[in-house]
Amino acid sequence: MQLSNVFDPLLWEKGETVRLLRGVPGTQYQEADDAGKELIREWIRGLLHTNEITVTFTKADGTDREMLCTLNGHKIPARPVATTTSTAPVDGIVRESRKPRREPDPHSIRVFDLEKGEWRSFRFDRLRKVTATLDFQ
Repeated sequence: MQLSNVFDPLLWEKGETVRLLRGVPGTQYQEADDAGKELIREWIRGLLHTNEITVTFTKADGTDREMLCTLNGHKIPARPVATTTSTAPVDGIVRESRKPRREPDPHSIRVFDLEKGEWRSFRFDRLRKVTATLDFQ
């Protein structure tokens, strides 16, 4: 399936509904070329940065999950400040404080789950539905 340079969310949802009714395996994301996948990812990131959205996806264990999430900084609570002032190791052994960061997976995204109040992630290729209420105020 080829996607144009403009992603149309209504066509995407309609296409996904038709695919589910026909029992077609996979999703439009899975079948899209690299440019199409990038369009879908950017559209979802844009929604997340401005709104609260509900995503329905299949978890790694095969169960479906619905999550109200966002990347809008105004809706994410600030991190609590650490209360400990000591930097010395308890057992006298000096350890590295952090693991080296891995390259981010372009096919997954880390979001703030507004109902659990914690950071979670989902894979774009397991996404089943995106629901967003747009506020034009």
